[in-house]
Amino acid sequence: MDVATAYRRRSVEGATPIGLIVLLYQAAVLELRRGMAALEARDIEARTKAFGRVLAIIGELKRALDFERGGEVARNFARFYYLSERILLDCSVRQELGQLPDLLEQFQRILEAWRQVDARPTPAPAQLNAAWQA
Repeated sequence: MDVATAYRRRSVEGATPIGLIVLLYQAAVLELRRGMAALEARDIEARTKAFGRVLAIIGELKRALDFERGGEVARNFARFYYLSERILLDCSVRQELGQLPDLLEQFQRILEAWRQVDARPTPAPAQLNAAWQA
């Protein structure tokens, strides 16, 4: 196993649930950029690999949705993921950037929002108990 693979494995193993979402969004942004560059370079193999990875990441993000607890927010993410898949497939088939720059921007914005959520301190159990008793 190379150093990069070992580092990625440790990052995933030590991540919180929100941290895992951050990692997925980071990977999606990276692969979207790779796919867009490959599309512009007319590198079909690299484009196909990158967009395939993005689609797999979107699949993981869809599986993480909790419609019972997430309600409208989860439904909005589900719609975003569906549209993202359509945009990726359409642009890949047409071999043009189309809406990909906008899609990349949306993924970057959502990534930043998840990073902010992940950076919030987690209350200690004693703080949670005090909050419930108040």
